[in-house]
Amino acid sequence: RLLAPIWLGLGSGASGHGSSVNATIYSDNGGRTWHVGEIAVPDKGDFPSPNESTVIERADGSVIMNFRCTSAHDRRGITTSRDGVSNWSAPHFDEALVDPICAAGLVRAPQKKDPPLWLFSNPNNLTRADKKDLPNKDRRNLTLRYSHDEGATWTIARVLEPGTSAYSDLAVLEDGTILCHYETRRPDGVNVLRLARIPREIIPAANTKNR
Repeated sequence: RLLAPIWLGLGSGASGHGSSVNATIYSDNGGRTWHVGEIAVPDKGDFPSPNESTVIERADGSVIMNFRCTSAHDRRGITTSRDGVSNWSAPHFDEALVDPICAAGLVRAPQKKDPPLWLFSNPNNLTRADKKDLPNKDRRNLTLRYSHDEGATWTIARVLEPGTSAYSDLAVLEDGTILCHYETRRPDGVNVLRLARIPREIIPAANTKNR
């Protein structure tokens, strides 16, 4: 199954983010035809206007959607489905994944002996330079986290960009090298894209004590 997360919104507001919901589209024939799954996260309650998201598969085949919303709680939202398209669980916040309301990267890296390694990247910051009491915080301190237990717990691996940093995405090469493609800003104020290469060796093995 090919699976892609989507969000559907009214597009109101200066930023283009209005009332929105999350879902997935999927293909079971190699991408020749595509279908729309059920609404995964509606716009209601503690999860207003869920939008940019990423999905990851567990070892048992179920799918987790990790999503951004405009909540003042400033945490990533999580919902789970057995097939990635239907019967999504009630969403909850992952308290370990702080979020200034920004897109994030999430990837699963198979390991030879250990359980699959999960990697997550986003700006790890909950403050504003202007001190205003608003839900969205300054996008800076891009941080790479890892999990050996399919997202049950997360550990900080490395700060990739302590200054201004925003959207990011992750990939893993065959030799285990981790790639993070992300937005940042030069001292002269010009926004640029950077690619960070992180050796797999910086992340302790799953059986390492006191990791």
